[in-house]
Amino acid sequence: MYYTGKGDDGTSNLLNPKIRIIKSDYIFEVLGSLDELNSWLGLCAVEAKSLPEILEIVKNIQNQLFICQAYFAEAKVVIDVNLITATEEIIDRLSKLIKPKKSFILSGGSKLSVLFDVARTLARKTERRALQLQKIDKRQVNSLVLAYLNRLSSLLYVLARFVNELAKQEEEEPKY
Repeated sequence: MYYTGKGDDGTSNLLNPKIRIIKSDYIFEVLGSLDELNSWLGLCAVEAKSLPEILEIVKNIQNQLFICQAYFAEAKVVIDVNLITATEEIIDRLSKLIKPKKSFILSGGSKLSVLFDVARTLARKTERRALQLQKIDKRQVNSLVLAYLNRLSSLLYVLARFVNELAKQEEEEPKY
């Protein structure tokens, strides 16, 4: 069955089915933002089918986001202490393969680059929502999760630049 009707009153639950929470609670903002980002990365994965290395990175990110979702839903998951280091290693490796940027970049070039740019903005939104959960809702958020969401937007930025390099697409700086 794909519906229960239990949420018709505007409530939902995390992993404890006995505790109902209003759907406008900040926790659902975080979970919804993670879901939105992960779905968008699905578009990136479809577009990256012919780029196995990029596809593998995207699939890994999607799996890490599911772990983050499980964490916020109060599942007993382990956040890998090497998550940040592993993400930084990918950023560093790909950064060596792109031209250094001295300015902001207008989103454009290849379709996959634009998809990664949108994913980057969704990652930033997700990070802000997680910070709001901690600051406004006073829920403790694992510092590794917050750091990962911050590094993730950097990784997505580098991926956008990298795929434009692969596609030999010139990138434009904004004209102020």
